[in-house]
Amino acid sequence: MRSTTLHAKQKGIAVITAILIAAIVASLAFALSTRERFWLNQTENHKDLAAAQAVAFGAIDLARLTLRDDMRNNSVDHLLEPWTIPIPPINVEEGKVAGRLIEIQGRFNLFNLQSGGKASPTGIAILKSLLATRSLSTDWAEKIATAMASKVALGLKSNPGVSGNKLFPLANLAELAELSGIDATQLATLEPILTILPESTSVNVNFAPPEVLAAVTPGLSVSEAEQIVSQRAEKHFNSVQDYTNALPERLRALISASAYTVESQYFLSEVDSWFGRAHARFQAMLYRQRGKMPELLWARRI
Repeated sequence: MRSTTLHAKQKGIAVITAILIAAIVASLAFALSTRERFWLNQTENHKDLAAAQAVAFGAIDLARLTLRDDMRNNSVDHLLEPWTIPIPPINVEEGKVAGRLIEIQGRFNLFNLQSGGKASPTGIAILKSLLATRSLSTDWAEKIATAMASKVALGLKSNPGVSGNKLFPLANLAELAELSGIDATQLATLEPILTILPESTSVNVNFAPPEVLAAVTPGLSVSEAEQIVSQRAEKHFNSVQDYTNALPERLRALISASAYTVESQYFLSEVDSWFGRAHARFQAMLYRQRGKMPELLWARRI
């Protein structure tokens, strides 16, 4: 009787043990399967992202070729040129790509806030005017100019005898806001009219919005600048003299022609690429010189 009971207990324990082992094996199998699916998904995502990145940089190279050919064909950049038209999403291999080229010298270049590592009163006055158009504190102008001058001075000290885009480490408005101790979100509202380039530049009068034209042209009001921009929409300026002639007569003798241009060297290439499950957006700064292939200064995923 006792042996039968003992045998039954042993048999019950064996069954329970078998069930536990089966449960553990099933759990391990499920965990391994889940990890395998996760690993496969990660691998697929990395593959799609790498493909999207490759397609995006191919589009940036195409933008460089476009700018090179444009410079070969003319010496005036304006809003009616074919390269200014954004490219909608088009199919490429197993994905899609879209992009646009943005002329950047129609904005006020914050590098112009300094000269030789020292704050420029002229540049500060221009920035104050632009800050006022967005109802932002004009006191920011001195802070931003000081931060910019300090950064350039540090570059000059670290790289004596070096100039141009090899000297100045490019920064965005958020980085500059942090250096200046001001609100980055509010400063970002000025992005359509501000830029940071690695050297002093002239303003392209064929792209500059009314606020910028008024800020960089002594005595010109925003309403007068709006009239000039309206006229420009019908016929772009072929020279700085054309822009001078469009100004109110009282101002024509007061401006410095070197502050303006109709030929740009700096452009932003923005590209969106979709490949599989990946969507990547890239931005690249391109620097163009006559007779040379445009140079890629930097590229980043945004």
